[in-house]
Amino acid sequence: MNRKHQIPLRKLGDELETFAKVLPNFETVKYVRQERELRIKKLTRYLSKKSQKLMNKLKNCHPEYPCGSAACPECVRKHRLEMTKAVMTICSNLDEWKSVTLIFYQDAINNGNFWDFDLNKLKRRLRRWLNDCGFSTVVIGGYEMDFHTDVQKWLPHFHLIVPNEPDSISKLRLKMKSQQNAVFRPDIINRPILVNNLKIPEKQISYHFKSIWWRIESISYDETIKIGLKVRKRKRRTKKFRLKKKEYIQSLLMLDKIGISELTFMYKVKKYGSHLVIKD
Repeated sequence: MNRKHQIPLRKLGDELETFAKVLPNFETVKYVRQERELRIKKLTRYLSKKSQKLMNKLKNCHPEYPCGSAACPECVRKHRLEMTKAVMTICSNLDEWKSVTLIFYQDAINNGNFWDFDLNKLKRRLRRWLNDCGFSTVVIGGYEMDFHTDVQKWLPHFHLIVPNEPDSISKLRLKMKSQQNAVFRPDIINRPILVNNLKIPEKQISYHFKSIWWRIESISYDETIKIGLKVRKRKRRTKKFRLKKKEYIQSLLMLDKIGISELTFMYKVKKYGSHLVIKD
């Protein structure tokens, strides 16, 4: 019998599965099983000990004894649902919260330095900045790295939910736009901080806790376009794709190494089981 049919689908409790159905475009149990099988297939083709070890970990993940790896889409799905549900409880008054993306250009790394990256060091710096900026309560979200092909570098960034405190956000913006973090690509204006309202909170919050890294292709336009009486150069665009083989395997191994809990950033809040407790 095919192994696919030996291990049952990872259906969670009724409460979480009902919650999953109201999240826009949230992955189903069938989708994450297919994604898990794809990752196993990709890892099987690499003969390194680390790749084979992770392949076996994903292969043997079972609803009754889950592997808990951040490279396992079935285990990550459970984490995303728990975190999204808990954060939405805290953020019940949407006007009091913002969605923020912080991009650390100064910490970009190439493939040669990939395994030397110190996430804990970056998280400590971010916590220090949040404290310096005076954020009064919970900041929570997730960490990611995407591979930008135009510069051949991995770019660390955080997707966070922060309190809607204009002064603190302004101070954080200044830190993120420091000269050291502003220079990354020549002749291109970088955006190290993006601040948005929670317009579709279920979708935005769940996005903050996903665990898949992407290849970012940059598309530049040389031609100009006419808008009314003004002539403007077309903007540079970026598009996400699946990582290519080498970077894809690297990303899975790094996700597994870091772990689900360490990919989650928490400031002035702790997680106990499936619940979040705000720290005084």
